[in-house]
Amino acid sequence: MELGAAELALAAQRLKDPRAGRWLKLASHWAGEYLAHEAGGDTLNLYDVSALAHADLIRAARADRRVDVTALKNDLRAQLEIGVQRAAKDPFGAGAQYDNFDAVPHAFGLAATARLYERATGDRRYDAFGAGQLNWTFGANPWGVSFMIGVGETAKRCPHHQIANIKGVPLTGAVVNGPNSEDLFTDGLGDNLDNMAPCPADGVDRFGQFTGRGSRYVDDVRSWQASEPADDFAAIAVYALTR
Repeated sequence: MELGAAELALAAQRLKDPRAGRWLKLASHWAGEYLAHEAGGDTLNLYDVSALAHADLIRAARADRRVDVTALKNDLRAQLEIGVQRAAKDPFGAGAQYDNFDAVPHAFGLAATARLYERATGDRRYDAFGAGQLNWTFGANPWGVSFMIGVGETAKRCPHHQIANIKGVPLTGAVVNGPNSEDLFTDGLGDNLDNMAPCPADGVDRFGQFTGRGSRYVDDVRSWQASEPADDFAAIAVYALTR
């Protein structure tokens, strides 16, 4: 709700629509509700887009100095600190939890938030942290793999995508879920669907030796747990890579 109202306010400001102030007020209201009831639980990902909402509400509020954005800036910083504290304990500097769902979009989300925070505040203290999260997604991780298909020498090669597999279509730029909880692989990887080509062809898990810290990554067409690409994963990567 905060994000939607902030976008309407920004659009209205550019169009000189008199409803801009009302939408800005609504965005501020929903920002307050988020800060009061949900803040502190997560960082930017496909389920929590508060960082995007805060950043755009801060932009919209520049046209109306009656809106206090201090709490929004503080929450952007608090979200980054969640990642910073995790990264400080991880040998590869990961700010995301790679023994949980959506580690890769969370890492891209932290990189995006670092950039949003710098734009909103002028404070560049998280620039290096954000760059580190991008490095992690593109290969500076325990598996040495880029989780964006077609990007990097060791990029993902066997996405869990039926059409791409059957037609032999490259999914350059697609982003996969990445490492996930080791427990999710207890029952195996699943079966190939009809007419799908095995990938890797020999069925060998070349990353098994790197399983640890409760996390596993598999580059296999059968692995929905780690190898499934999604548009919302890629969308967060676009935010992280766009200046």
